[in-house]
This record gives sequence, C-alpha cells and structure tokens, in this order.
Amino acid sequence: METQIQRVTREIPHRGIAYLIFQRCPAEEQNELLLREIRALKDQGAREIYVASTDPEVPFGEGESGQVRLTHVHDMLEMERALGEARTRHGGRLRAVPLTEALGEQWLALYNEAFASVPNAATYGQEELAEQLAKPGSCGFVLEGEEPIGIYELDLQSGEIEGIGLKKTARGRGLGRELLLLTMDLLAERGHDGCWLLVSTANPAAYRLYQETGFSTRQIRSRWFRAETTGQKDRDAEEDGK
Repeated sequence: METQIQRVTREIPHRGIAYLIFQRCPAEEQNELLLREIRALKDQGAREIYVASTDPEVPFGEGESGQVRLTHVHDMLEMERALGEARTRHGGRLRAVPLTEALGEQWLALYNEAFASVPNAATYGQEELAEQLAKPGSCGFVLEGEEPIGIYELDLQSGEIEGIGLKKTARGRGLGRELLLLTMDLLAERGHDGCWLLVSTANPAAYRLYQETGFSTRQIRSRWFRAETTGQKDRDAEEDGK
C-alpha cells in the first residue's frame, strides 16, 4: 500500500496551525508516521497540529497511543438543501457586487477578517485572489447600502456555497441569514436546483443557521483531532518559564 499524507502548512506563518490528512496508510505504520509528521511540522514552526483520516480502514480515535495524544475537536459536515420555488428569499437588505481586479485588495482584506476565527479556514493571499479573479461571478462583496460588510464565494459548477462571511461590526443583526439566502438566490439564478456547503461543528452559530434555513447533513466529511506528543504541554510550559 502506498502511503498518502496531505500536509497543509500554509497557516503556519499566519496562525501557527498545521493540518495533516491521512488519505492512505498501513494500519501498523499509522502511529509511527503520525509522530514523525508531528515532529516535522513542529520543526517548521507549527504550534498547533490537527489531524484527520479519510482512509475508512484506518480512522483516528481519541486517546493516547504511543507518544501521541489525540483530542477530538470537531467534525466537518456536508450539508445540502433544495432551491425550489418555495424557499425563503432574501429580504433586500443586502446586495451582491461581483469581485473585480480593482477591488481585489479590499476583497482580500475583508475575506481574511471574516474568516480569521473560523475553524479550518484558510488565509487568502495573492495566489488565491488570482484564482478567484479567474472565475468571474463566483465571488464578490455583499453591501448594506453602499458599505461592503461581507463576502461570498461560490462554486458555480457544483452549487457549493464555499464561503460567506461578515466583518465583525456587521454581526449580531441577522445579516448572516440574509447573506445565506442571497447566495442561495445567486445559485438558483445560475440554474442550480440545489446547493451544499461545509460547516464545522466547532462553529455552532453557523451550524444552527444552516439547520434553521433548511439544510440537512448528508455526511461527515472528516473528523478532526488535535495532535500532541506526550508531555508536550509540560515541555511548552517549561520553555515559556511557567
């Protein structure tokens, strides 16, 4: 069996976080490989490491094995709903403005602000901005009046709502629901009869919003665990002088 491990290190410079996804792995080698990968990521500067397995034959579980302790933190769920005529439409409080090159830096800053505290979210840079600009109509701003207060990101091929977010000062006024309904309308206008999205169970406000808006869970995409080498917290405390 060929071992396949996806290493996501792009968040190390921004948030000190790294991710490991075990896509294929011999069961008898899992613990050894996990320990090796954790140490390598620590050497790259990762302060927090999260792991998941997409290999159904070799799942991860909470507990301590060998020199690694795993603590379950959240699940990533796929949720879906139909876009029939009977659905609730957005109320007109927000409007969508597609991304343009001239507004790229503003969109990038607003995106990173909106997703700064979202579990498993990525920090976008120039490469991601270029990718979005190459897909006209797939993402943009949401405006309240003339003020940009949030962003949306869609996959116009599959009908996925890849991301919706509001800046901090716009939260707490019911605009998240309005934004979700607006993106559903955008996908329906593109001919989709259904939509789907990913949400973390560690983001209860978003999860509750999707449930209340008619989304249902179709599967658990992945289960995520925080990985620490045995005694790591004690060693960190010693290094910090605590």
